[in-house]
Amino acid sequence: MKTKQTKYRIEHDSLGQMQVPSDKYWGAQTQRSIKNFAISKQKVSLDLIHAFGAIKYAAATANEKCGKLDKNRAKFIKEACLEVMSGKLDDNFPTNAYQAGAGTQTNMNVNEVIARRASHLAKKKGYIHENDHVNMSQSTNDSYPTSANLCIIYMVENKLLPAIDNLITTYKKLEAQHKNVVKLGRTHIQDAVPITFGQEVSGWRFALENAKNMIITALNYAYVSTMGATAVGTGSTCPLKKGYAKYCCDALNNLLKNNKYYQVKKSFKVCQNLFYSTWSKDAYVFISGAIKALAMNLYKISMDVRFLASGPRSGFGEINIPQNEPGSSIMPGKVNPTQCEGMSMMCVDVVGKDLVVSWLAGGANFELNTFGTIQMANFIDMIDLFTNYINSFNKNCCAGITINANKMKYYVDQSLMLVTALKDVIGYHKSAEIALYAQKNNLTLKEAAIKLGYISKSDYDKYVNPLKMCFN
Repeated sequence: MKTKQTKYRIEHDSLGQMQVPSDKYWGAQTQRSIKNFAISKQKVSLDLIHAFGAIKYAAATANEKCGKLDKNRAKFIKEACLEVMSGKLDDNFPTNAYQAGAGTQTNMNVNEVIARRASHLAKKKGYIHENDHVNMSQSTNDSYPTSANLCIIYMVENKLLPAIDNLITTYKKLEAQHKNVVKLGRTHIQDAVPITFGQEVSGWRFALENAKNMIITALNYAYVSTMGATAVGTGSTCPLKKGYAKYCCDALNNLLKNNKYYQVKKSFKVCQNLFYSTWSKDAYVFISGAIKALAMNLYKISMDVRFLASGPRSGFGEINIPQNEPGSSIMPGKVNPTQCEGMSMMCVDVVGKDLVVSWLAGGANFELNTFGTIQMANFIDMIDLFTNYINSFNKNCCAGITINANKMKYYVDQSLMLVTALKDVIGYHKSAEIALYAQKNNLTLKEAAIKLGYISKSDYDKYVNPLKMCFN
């Protein structure tokens, strides 16, 4: 069977010529990137590419408004940018996520594709140039950070936050359903006073709500545009005095407000200091840290669910989780809490990626952070994978949680910590003596209290009420 032969065309850049697949819109610099950064199988995220389309649209609009780009070229560039944003040109972005050069290869890949697509739309070969027109009044050093900001905001708002909300909704249902179901509380992995399962779940729910609010607060610091800084923050080759930076911001906000493909909740503003914005990644450290806080909450929750469902006969066994797949190749009938284990490992992975994001934020020497590309690869990967795990944990585990009410009651009835209800009636020391006596002589708490003569049967029943102990 004959394989289809790829056809090529010759493209040129400042270093010479390159063979480029004839059915693609990219040019020589993209082809060099493919050759020089064959690092991994992971390509630059299309969410970042789509964000770049929006930034290039805004730049073309601003350049036209400043009188630097002619109306006709601006029209076709913006049409091509909208196609990039919509995903229509997705197969034209082959650059590797693990690249260097502060994102120049990604920026030029976008520039080349937009230039050739815009020229094709204008039906004039070479009519629009990737550097002279698409990259006009820009540098990678301002367009990449602004695109990255938009990408992170979009992914968090449209992927991660909805996943958190769905899990919160699941916990709210469990909380309401079991608000009066008493179970044993535990501290230090030892028996403690009673709690309702609804109350326990409310803690899970609130942890997610709190972490979500942290993420939203942190996200505000990414709603800034670096456009107009160009290479080092001075705005070299850019009509800053004509309002280019503000025009970029206004065009971007108008586009995002009315675009069906790529929307965010708030408006961008021009960074107050463009020298700072070309090198600082502190917003990413803040956002990533807030996501890490969420991960630590979910690590704890997933471990709790795992232990509460342990057994089925020798563990806590207070709740049931869905039996999704056989758990052993040698032990028939064994089913494992794989969703909990997966979530726990994902949370550790988030911590690792947060370290990468944080460490690379310090990769600025003088006027530029050159480490943003691998920082973004890890950041985007963190959000994507974490979102998917949260959705899976919700759908395949938490939404199917049921309780073993008899097991919960058994543990409560056997608990020595119910004696806490007697502390204010007969005092701490007598209460402790009852608990220790019951433990030593294998008696129930009630039996020990009556045998020691510290309280009557009727008074014991009056004061030791597990449900009432949950609502003080």
